[in-house]
Amino acid sequence: PLAPLRQSAEKKGIASRHWTLTERLDGTGAQRIGATRRTRGAVRMVYVLNDSPPAGQPVPDKQGLQITDVVSLEIQIGTGSNADTQILKIGLYGESTPTLVGEMKELCANGIVTSSDLLLGAPVRLGVGGQMTYIRPEQRVDFGVPSQRIAYAKAMRQTKAPEEFVPQKRPDGKFDACKNEKTSRPHNVAGLLSVPKGGIGFGSSSIPVKDDDAYSSCFQITASSSSDADKEERKVIGQLIDSKSMELLARLSSIPTRKALPMQSGGSPLIKTVVNDCVVESVSDLLESK
Repeated sequence: PLAPLRQSAEKKGIASRHWTLTERLDGTGAQRIGATRRTRGAVRMVYVLNDSPPAGQPVPDKQGLQITDVVSLEIQIGTGSNADTQILKIGLYGESTPTLVGEMKELCANGIVTSSDLLLGAPVRLGVGGQMTYIRPEQRVDFGVPSQRIAYAKAMRQTKAPEEFVPQKRPDGKFDACKNEKTSRPHNVAGLLSVPKGGIGFGSSSIPVKDDDAYSSCFQITASSSSDADKEERKVIGQLIDSKSMELLARLSSIPTRKALPMQSGGSPLIKTVVNDCVVESVSDLLESK
């Protein structure tokens, strides 16, 4: 049976760890969220339907800012036969925030390296172990690498990383340069790429920060205007650049969340959403290829 509200599936998903949630767009383009639970050999299923696909907001106006590079993220929503893969395209403001954009390009290309000895570690790369780690519904989504150890083990096709594995530390050497770089614009529309005021690697709220999960919240994408992000002195360094990406953002920000406490306004996604790959291209190269 179809339930009228998505929240009913969310409640069922939160009620028991044995519930599995899936999300897809059906033939009409409507967003369908399924909740299944296997009990004593029987499968119980609930489908919740949003009558229309989540509406993407307009692509942000560049306001005179120059996009120097384009990052394409291959996003996989769900797992197995229910998985759906989409592309999220982000333009970077390389002229107005060169240091922060440089970090973003490292994260999405060859990876961030802070250790001088890679024999015991690996670069932090969004395309290896990257996930959507947090959702504040219809307000923002966070992406990062929750665990460098798990990412390394997965990349090496091992059950776990070796004991001698050394995670990359936060890029302390760039902290002052990143902190002093001003935001390109306020967080006043949906579709803006936002990083912590100290740069990538300084977004974790846990104190003290463990090296392994230092990159669990590398950047956020606004799903609406966010005065809180401005108060936190976060920096806008780019934006989504096409309508399909804005539609995907609306879809991502509407995925049900796992809340640690009932009063929390957001949480980790109940439907696993990962970054399979990421590609960085300069605008000049893109123009030459045409």
